[in-house]
Amino acid sequence: MGEENRLSERLAGFIAETPWTFAKTYARNWPHEYIVREKVDAALFDELAAHIDKHGYQSHYYSTKRAYFDFGGHTYWHMDDIINRCPEADAYHRREKEDRLPKTESITKHQSFPWPDKPWRLSGRFVDALEAAAVMFAARKRKGTDVPYISHLLATCAIALENGANEDEAIAALLHDAIEDIKGKDRARAIVGLFGPEVLRIVEACSDTDKFPKPPWEERKTAYVKRMETADRSVLLVSAADKLHNARAIAADLRRYGPSVWERFNAPRERQLWYYRALLHVFRARLTDLPALVEELERAVRTVSSPTY
Repeated sequence: MGEENRLSERLAGFIAETPWTFAKTYARNWPHEYIVREKVDAALFDELAAHIDKHGYQSHYYSTKRAYFDFGGHTYWHMDDIINRCPEADAYHRREKEDRLPKTESITKHQSFPWPDKPWRLSGRFVDALEAAAVMFAARKRKGTDVPYISHLLATCAIALENGANEDEAIAALLHDAIEDIKGKDRARAIVGLFGPEVLRIVEACSDTDKFPKPPWEERKTAYVKRMETADRSVLLVSAADKLHNARAIAADLRRYGPSVWERFNAPRERQLWYYRALLHVFRARLTDLPALVEELERAVRTVSSPTY
């Protein structure tokens, strides 16, 4: 066995004795198992992760590059506080080489409600994105409420679709908060990357940070506004849809609960209004082919700016 496939008895024992959890996410197309650092021997976890980095080979999973390590019939890789493994034969690079990558058309049909005949308005890739968004944000609520966070992702996607979004843009709208808000950044970026480089590019552009903990609010929002000044139309569409739903939600809660709503946020009312007005100024200048979307955002911002609130 070559050095790149050799492990110490200690690490081999760690792999053999540690219970691996089957991953529910992408179980249909990318079955794999994982262990979480906080639930196993952390020192051995770190040693195995370091061994993967040192002795593994560089490969990729869609647009994400990282080190992979083959041992005992499995391929291993790690992301933040997680180590994953899958059968060597099922590793992405092996499937790609042998032309065995999952095809959208082969998505499992629900037995009681099969897919309709083509052409579809949105493909099975969009269905998988819905599942990914629901899983990643399953435990999250909208700030200061008991509303499931998925409501915001669905609303952002709906607004984008209603304003002509293509499938990449619609999927990016569903996943636009993944890199910014999910603690495991490498894992979140890898999941977004499953849906292709264009989706990943839009989501990254719509994220005000990929750091944890997040930098100060003012720093993030100022940089975000500046970035939107040169962003392309796809990024602007998803961003505007996101901000429109946020502004509508704030307006609805202000009508229901009054000015105390502003206390939910990480910056005072005056700075929140500055942020929305600054983005509105950018969208008004650059999304000239979507005047209805910009007008809706302007109406919502005008509402939340009312002295009443």
